[in-house]
Amino acid sequence: MSTAAEHRASCDAFVAHIHLLCAEPGVRVRLSRGRGRPVEECAPMDRYLARRTAHRQGRRAYYTVASLIAMAGPQSHTPGVRPAPDAGLLNPEDGPDGLLVVPVEPAPPPAPDPAAWYARPNLGATLATAVRRAGHQAERTESLLHVLTRLSDDQLHRRLPAPVTRLLQDGITPDWAILLNDLVQRPYRRDKVGLRWRDAFYLATPEPRRT
Repeated sequence: MSTAAEHRASCDAFVAHIHLLCAEPGVRVRLSRGRGRPVEECAPMDRYLARRTAHRQGRRAYYTVASLIAMAGPQSHTPGVRPAPDAGLLNPEDGPDGLLVVPVEPAPPPAPDPAAWYARPNLGATLATAVRRAGHQAERTESLLHVLTRLSDDQLHRRLPAPVTRLLQDGITPDWAILLNDLVQRPYRRDKVGLRWRDAFYLATPEPRRT
């Protein structure tokens, strides 16, 4: 079993890997088709994700985040985990149908410091950014956050693409690794994850005026 630090590092490594895969348009299309779907309905994604996720806890979280990154496109990188400019892709070694892409594996990142990790923006902080910088209506965004924290895990995975799409349209990219970590933890620590999201939202938005 991996330590918490190893798991955090693996989240960043997974996100960097998906960014590399998404440099190939055909792969990006296949990954994006899994948004909102359970793993069992995502067969086209398996060739790219099964080796990294088959025995991982919270496998659906990896498929969901991969599909959201693919939906966002190759320019929507999390700060700090963008592949190096010269990383590129190896010359494709095409499989029987010419679709297999072999990316250059990024070097494993150092284990994130826990304090620095939790200082990165979670979903609540990202929604607060949308209020402050993109004109999202505060009360409506607050209501959305409360709905997301109350949803079942299946409903949350199905619901996430819509708010994430709006964030991306307004130039706001979630920290994919933090989102991945939270989605992995959520089936076992839903209240704790929800509280982190709400705290981050309220600490980053103005206190409502008293009437």
